[in-house]
Amino acid sequence: FRPMRFNTYLMMLVAACLLACETTQPGGSAKAAKGVATLRIHLETHPDPLGLSRQITVGSEAAQTFFVTPPMITEEALAAARLWQGNGEEFAIHLQFDRAGQRSLEMLSMSYRGKRLALMSQFPEARWIGTVRMDRRISDGALLFRPEATRAEAEKIVHLLNATVAKLKKYKD
Repeated sequence: FRPMRFNTYLMMLVAACLLACETTQPGGSAKAAKGVATLRIHLETHPDPLGLSRQITVGSEAAQTFFVTPPMITEEALAAARLWQGNGEEFAIHLQFDRAGQRSLEMLSMSYRGKRLALMSQFPEARWIGTVRMDRRISDGALLFRPEATRAEAEKIVHLLNATVAKLKKYKD
């Protein structure tokens, strides 16, 4: 190879890479998807000296503070979300998971009975939206919890999670 030919090929490769990359905005932050929400389910754990767990606080009035693992289940395993109406002003969010999510949830509930699951959602701001104590085996792939959110926020979470499920299903097919 001649040195000039090698440098030409190298410059073309670098130029192609730079033109093909559009993963960040001019400010440097990643592009946020519009009309979707995330769901991250973390398992309660003990403080980890390696720094893998982190301390969180869920709720404002009756705040719960504990340590959690990295996410165990995400929105990719979600099949549907619904808002259930209770007596008076009470409401809850019902999450139904697909087969993979159902297996993960069943395994967690059998192995870590008595522990809590902490639920985080981003809609568009990320925050902890609730906890579920696993007192029994969860074999049906469903979680029902009272969210730490207003009714309007809960409706938005459910709507955006269902939109996310539809978009993920479209990409999987």
